[in-house]
Amino acid sequence: MNTLRQFELLEDLRPFGSAKAVLLAWNGDKYVRTNEEVQIFEFVGTHGSRRNRGFARQSEESHRWEAVGGMQESVENWLPF
Repeated sequence: MNTLRQFELLEDLRPFGSAKAVLLAWNGDKYVRTNEEVQIFEFVGTHGSRRNRGFARQSEESHRWEAVGGMQESVENWLPF
């Protein structure tokens, strides 16, 4: 556990809230969506909009996926895409 993963929000994420997201995987060329949907929890007071991508880690204590950054970038800004 405690692995840093990239995700894409499927709905808006409000400060100190949670939202559905899909985990991303590197396919050797670019990051692509997986079939693994998770609930992302935000605990530092930032926010994200649907289709923003960011980084999360799975907490060893709560087993929740916790957002740790990157949510201000939309999918279209990530290269290569």
